[in-house]
Amino acid sequence: MNKNIGLTQSFVIALLFFSVVVGYQPSCYASPPESIQLIYNKNTQTLIVNIAHDTMLKGSHFIKYIEIKKNGSVVSINKYESQPTGDKFSNSYKIPAIEEDTFQVTATCTKKDSVTSPMYTVK
Repeated sequence: MNKNIGLTQSFVIALLFFSVVVGYQPSCYASPPESIQLIYNKNTQTLIVNIAHDTMLKGSHFIKYIEIKKNGSVVSINKYESQPTGDKFSNSYKIPAIEEDTFQVTATCTKKDSVTSPMYTVK
């Protein structure tokens, strides 16, 4: 009888240890988005958002939201379920604009870190 209790306790301890090891994701693998670069094409009325976000945990750490403001007002909030491979990627958004309109974009990752672009003025 005592032999079975010892095996059960060993199994439970091993299971707990395995759960901790598998579930642990050090913060060194979770880096905030580094930068955002904006380009606006007046001919196609398209905002191109270039994002740099290096992560070793593509499945669980990625850019989840991209919020776009035009002239200070939110015009688009885009939700994503994954991030393209590589540490730099681009997304395009059809948003009408004229000269002197301004854009500002915030990218937020699944670890709640975010970066906001400098103000971009359409020329």
